[in-house]
Amino acid sequence: MSRQSRHFGLKSFNFLIFFLFAASISGSELISLEKILPNIEVVTNSQDRQRGLMYKKAIPENYGMFFIWNLNKVQCMWMKNTYIPLSVAYMDRSGKIINIYDMVPLSKASVCSKKPVLYALEVNRGWFKRNNIKVGDILNLDKILQNDQ
Repeated sequence: MSRQSRHFGLKSFNFLIFFLFAASISGSELISLEKILPNIEVVTNSQDRQRGLMYKKAIPENYGMFFIWNLNKVQCMWMKNTYIPLSVAYMDRSGKIINIYDMVPLSKASVCSKKPVLYALEVNRGWFKRNNIKVGDILNLDKILQNDQ
């Protein structure tokens, strides 16, 4: 085998290995939220979004509050009058998680999405970690959005 053929073969092999590795890490699988979080309360109007989980002392582990806004813009939340340690994920229109934040009970500081979003999901603090859900993952929101109509 000529030196040029070996060089071409080695380059082709390296490219194939790189391509297979990149393909395995590049795509995010759709996560069916209802399967791992069966108790989801959807809030769409301004009054319900403002109240959120205020004044509650606890929520079940399998409970989440899903917020829907009418405008795709940077959205902010706070923990005024909220006693439960929560985590919030902001999502874009495709269900892709843009940010996940741990929230501080009773804080009046705004916690905002880094990009325009339409949705947010509040759950018990640490729920996203325990369920191996992270920034960049895509949640399948079809059933949630269908049930809201």
